Amino acid sequence: MKGIARWDPFRMMRRWDPFSELREMQYEMDRLLDRFSRDVPAATEPFGGWIPAVETYKKGNDVVFKCELPGVDPKEVDVTVDETGRQLIIKGERKTEKDAKDEDYIHRELTYGSFERRFTLPEGVKTDHIKAKFSNGMLEITVPVPEIGTKAKKIEVETPMMIEGEKGVKKAA
Repeated sequence: MKGIARWDPFRMMRRWDPFSELREMQYEMDRLLDRFSRDVPAATEPFGGWIPAVETYKKGNDVVFKCELPGVDPKEVDVTVDETGRQLIIKGERKTEKDAKDEDYIHRELTYGSFERRFTLPEGVKTDHIKAKFSNGMLEITVPVPEIGTKAKKIEVETPMMIEGEKGVKKAA
């Protein structure tokens, strides 16, 4: 009886796991999105197809932006501040190899094209003190942030203490 599915009485007795169905659905969605992303070349997208990863952290009185730009020529990277002085703009482009044609690729996952990232800067930043350096495919931008007024402090919240006295309940003075 090859090719005919056998009835399994123990299969009916297994406990239902909704998470296994969710995992199966996630797996199918990943496969669908993989197939879609292979069919649409990112470099030909009208808005670019690549968004480099960026992390931002505070170091002393500076805010540091680290941008991952592997394979990008530093000459193809522009770091600017908009006319309001409130937006840091990072633009660039990762270009494809000129010696390889589209039909020569067997497998392709790297994305190419232009990108633009924008970040809001804190108030009072002196834009002429911003520094940027590029090393080993990492762009590091240091933005000195001025100390503004007072530092944060905890404010106690007052609550009326209730004291039970002989003549009922009174507020404490």
